Amino acid sequence: MIKLSEFEVNSKNIAKIIDKFKNDELNRLDKLYDYYNANNDILKKQNYDNKVNNKLASAYAKYVVKLQTGYFMGIPVKSKSSDDEYLEEYNKILDDNFYTDVNFELAKSAAIFGYACELIYQNENAITKFKKLDPRETILIFGTSMREFLLCAIRYYTSADLDNNVTEIAEVYTKDGIQYFSKTKNQNEFIEDIDKMQLNLFDDIPIIVYKNNDEMKSDFEDILSLNDAYDTSQSNTANDVDYFNDAYMVISGNNDIDDDEEDEYGNGKTPTAEKMKKNRMIFFPDGGDAKFLIKEINDSATENYKKRLNNDIHKFSMTPDLADEKFAGNLSGIAIKFKTIPLEENATEKENKFRVGLRKRCELITYMLNTKKNKDYDYLDITEEFTRNLPVNTTELTQTILSCSEYISRRTLLELLPQIDDVNEELRRIQEEKDEYDKLDYPISKLKSEDDLDE
Repeated sequence: MIKLSEFEVNSKNIAKIIDKFKNDELNRLDKLYDYYNANNDILKKQNYDNKVNNKLASAYAKYVVKLQTGYFMGIPVKSKSSDDEYLEEYNKILDDNFYTDVNFELAKSAAIFGYACELIYQNENAITKFKKLDPRETILIFGTSMREFLLCAIRYYTSADLDNNVTEIAEVYTKDGIQYFSKTKNQNEFIEDIDKMQLNLFDDIPIIVYKNNDEMKSDFEDILSLNDAYDTSQSNTANDVDYFNDAYMVISGNNDIDDDEEDEYGNGKTPTAEKMKKNRMIFFPDGGDAKFLIKEINDSATENYKKRLNNDIHKFSMTPDLADEKFAGNLSGIAIKFKTIPLEENATEKENKFRVGLRKRCELITYMLNTKKNKDYDYLDITEEFTRNLPVNTTELTQTILSCSEYISRRTLLELLPQIDDVNEELRRIQEEKDEYDKLDYPISKLKSEDDLDE
């Protein structure tokens, strides 16, 4: 993210912004992506003295991201509105864009990089589309006012032809339109392609930012040093095991160990050490001994150290260790919630930031709907409902909900049931069943069994 009081779009400023992004932000994003893929710094460790050099990289970053994202966005976000017509039109666009997958990938991207980016556009058939962008290819330029609004965004990437000629491309998105710049290796500056310039149909910058938190930090960014320490400890333990396998044997009290003797077939002399290895026997005079020269390892201290590192990694990433014995057995829903309080706190922060992005998406989609259909939909009529992906005792929850049936509307009760995906559809089915019973002229409240229906 770059902050500027103002920004004029021209080839000179584009080059400056891209250089600043490469120097300040891109290295950080690349490192975070490497750790997510277990390409940790331990793998770059050099071996200068030809000793055993195990390099074990632990995938803590992926574990943290998968668990945090699965808990936060494992159950798709539901859109709600009192305007059924508006909601239907809005949901059509969401479904056409496979929004559940896009939302999950946005949440995962934010967990990895600290923020996620989305482009909303009109395709060749004038259909509203939105797509996740790679933060390593997206430069965000914010204003310095109290609002910190988005001045513009640059999608920067490279393209190569069949001859491997690389071209740098910069797509600049502003409130007014989209401008295209490119630079080949034979050019000293970016050149604008005027013919490709497009007007912005959304009346706002069509790049949406989903922050992971206010600091725009990754879920595992604060534990990278702990991750490195754990990798080093694991690698050193593996080195000690290999050192043991290559240990020297020390033989004392046998002065004849280096004597050579004729073998039984008269084929020459065989070293005594080789004969001992072949026969798996060692003969010693009085006072002789043989043992391996190995490094003494304090296994207990080493394992305790790694256990502390593991605990700290989970604690400071606010991610529970599901392999811990504390999660064993049949825990109640309340017990699980108490053990996942840090996870819930982190998810709450994610939700608050994600709502801002979803609200912006809704605003842009609604603007396009109003433009095309000559409607006056208000994007504030759409609200989003988040549900945590946590094991639920369905029987217990259902009984609790039914006990409130005298005080809560049927729609609200159905919304509380996790097994009901589409409340409107369920209400329609209930009405259809009621209509069927009414045709029989037999009140449903008096039905005792299926035999009553037959009569």
